[in-house]
Amino acid sequence: PLARLTGSELPLAINAGLYGNFRAQLRFISDFSISYEGFNITFSEYNLEPCEDPGIPQFGNRIGFNFGVGDTLTFSCSSGYRLEGALEIICLGGGRRVWSAPLPRCVAECGASATNNEGILLSPNYPLNYENNHECIYSIQVQAGKGINFLAFDTEASHDILRVWDGPPENEMLLKEISGSLIPESIHSTLNIVTIQFDTDFYISKSGFTIQFSTTACRDPGVPMNGTRNGDGREPGDTVIFQCDPGYEIQGDERITCIQIAGTHHFPLPFTAPCGGNLTGSSGFILSPNFPHPYPHSRDCDWSITVNNDYVISLAFISIEPNYDFLYIYDGPDGNSPLIGSFQDSKLPERIESSSNNMHLAFRSDGSVSFTGFHLEYKGKCNKCSFFFLVGWLAGFLLFIRFIFCVSQT
Repeated sequence: PLARLTGSELPLAINAGLYGNFRAQLRFISDFSISYEGFNITFSEYNLEPCEDPGIPQFGNRIGFNFGVGDTLTFSCSSGYRLEGALEIICLGGGRRVWSAPLPRCVAECGASATNNEGILLSPNYPLNYENNHECIYSIQVQAGKGINFLAFDTEASHDILRVWDGPPENEMLLKEISGSLIPESIHSTLNIVTIQFDTDFYISKSGFTIQFSTTACRDPGVPMNGTRNGDGREPGDTVIFQCDPGYEIQGDERITCIQIAGTHHFPLPFTAPCGGNLTGSSGFILSPNFPHPYPHSRDCDWSITVNNDYVISLAFISIEPNYDFLYIYDGPDGNSPLIGSFQDSKLPERIESSSNNMHLAFRSDGSVSFTGFHLEYKGKCNKCSFFFLVGWLAGFLLFIRFIFCVSQT
């Protein structure tokens, strides 16, 4: 029982129905001897405190937004991930509201079997680094003529190797063997089974890969992060156009057309902030690699900015994270030019200005922790404009004085 009451002391209020059964039962037992006036009880409804928001799994989704006693939430994972934990959880009643199970996780496994017409395969722990000493086998079993496209690829070159087989490996029909950080070209199979084998050694590990496979004519290319897409057609002849947000550059084709070639077509790689480049526009943005995601480890990125000869470069920091990796800024075309400064934290000047029309930036990341990085904006600033403006103003002023003098003489 919630309470056992006797005597003449007035008890405190009692909350019943804590477990979500919305019912309460009272039982009064009297003995054979003395009797008294008894009791007078009033009751009313009250709202049960809800469970806390359990959150949404990383790389997953949740159906349901009510957290009251008896409410149910259902979870699922993004393509390529497997749900680890309860598919559904229920808010339980009681003195303290709790969910029937902890929040599930969405994990990228070492190996998988796919029978869908299209889908995603991920390296273990993606986008975190895969583990060492692993052999992961992925099997795709659908109709013949699959197209395999690599959306991301970063493994230890020559040591952590991805092999793609047409059929099972024992057929010895190797389509491709890949390692390193360059995103491979698409691969097309001929059999109804494709086997992907990923072997890692005992040493360095990296972020791994994202593979998209499809047997449909023209699958949805998606909307790239940090960019936009114009066009939704997926029939042969339909065209889709991509555009980057400021500070990002397109990798792949800006315009793609759906064409029927072995049931597949090529589409651009995701938009990313590049590691270095040559910038010649009058203004623009510079972002650390993969911004706003953490930049890669052990990278050397160099940017050269060149504007018109009569201009200097004004550089403003929009954001930069404190870290152990450095951004060096040079007053000139390369790293041999005078160093303006090296930056690694939030103690930044409001603006940096070059003495010429060239500026060089060098970013060096080590092999340990990585952060979001930096976001810079540069603008060309006319160096001689103020001088010419002053000369023009003085000439105009002298002409005006001469005009006034001539008028007074007449």
